[in-house]
Amino acid sequence: MKNCIWLVAATIVAGCTPPLEITRADVTARVLDTVPRERVTSYRPMEVRAFTINNGRQTELAGLQCALRSEEVAADVVTPARVEMPRFVQSGQFFARGRPAQLQIRCEGFGYEGAETVFAQDKEVSTATNAGVGGAILTTVVSAAVASSTPWEFPPVSRVTVRAAQ
Repeated sequence: MKNCIWLVAATIVAGCTPPLEITRADVTARVLDTVPRERVTSYRPMEVRAFTINNGRQTELAGLQCALRSEEVAADVVTPARVEMPRFVQSGQFFARGRPAQLQIRCEGFGYEGAETVFAQDKEVSTATNAGVGGAILTTVVSAAVASSTPWEFPPVSRVTVRAAQ
């Protein structure tokens, strides 16, 4: 039994490979001219990585051309890449509280292609546990106020699964 546990642990560790190093300069996503400048508050890095799955094993691919497009932003990168993505003001003065449209990431190269859709996120409302009813209510109110005033941002890492082109 003990040998079986070590075999499983070794298999799991062998299947985990570190992410490829990003060696290219960061790319800053272009905010389209149709977007009011007061909607953008700052920028935050997002990694773009491409993976293929062969025989149940996931392998990261370098050198794929990827296009990032939405109604607000555009960028072109080569995987793996780091893109400085705009953070959007969250405010009731904008449609849908300023949430940016979904971001399409399309990657291709070396006979592979794939796409992923990424959505901007805001902070989540949290509640305190073991703080009693008063503590839970206070934490929820403060958390909701912070969440509704923090910028919309895209996740820190986007993983695009690619397959052999048809």
